[in-house]
Amino acid sequence: MSPRIIAVAALCSACGAVNNTPGDAAVDTAVVTPRTYHGTVPETSPSQFGGGLPPACTYTMTLRQLDVQIGIVVQSGQPGQVVSGQVQDLNVEAIVGTCQFSPAAPSITNYSLMSAVPSSSGTTLTFQEKAGDKPGTSLVAELSLVGTKYQAQLTFHRTDLGPPLDWMVVVIVPLSPQ
Repeated sequence: MSPRIIAVAALCSACGAVNNTPGDAAVDTAVVTPRTYHGTVPETSPSQFGGGLPPACTYTMTLRQLDVQIGIVVQSGQPGQVVSGQVQDLNVEAIVGTCQFSPAAPSITNYSLMSAVPSSSGTTLTFQEKAGDKPGTSLVAELSLVGTKYQAQLTFHRTDLGPPLDWMVVVIVPLSPQ
């Protein structure tokens, strides 16, 4: 047999073997697009902080215009992977009673998703505050399914000042598909 015929025979037999392997099954190449889940809270309950012996003052922090958007890939109606997230709020500080020190001016703070890690109750989301936004605040959310709907429990914690001026606001935000 000539070397040319042997080479053609080897190539043809290899093609037949490859076509019969399970790896050649049809692959679904459809791109899965994340669905945005959105929720708003007009105003949280005030969280009190500060205080102590005079001249220390007691303040409250209220988050207003809280807006949450989470991008989730959902397949076959099952909870999916979180792929994006943004949160924005207006921080409003107020004085309880009277005080010689003014409250901080209202400020808008923006956060973007840094990580999403599965947890026993859903997914723990860690957000990064936009550089330059004030006050310095950490944001962690626990995303969970309640029945067939998502909700996020957000925990905002002021980190640029220590106790007793570091406040914490916890709020639950129901999320709806957009």
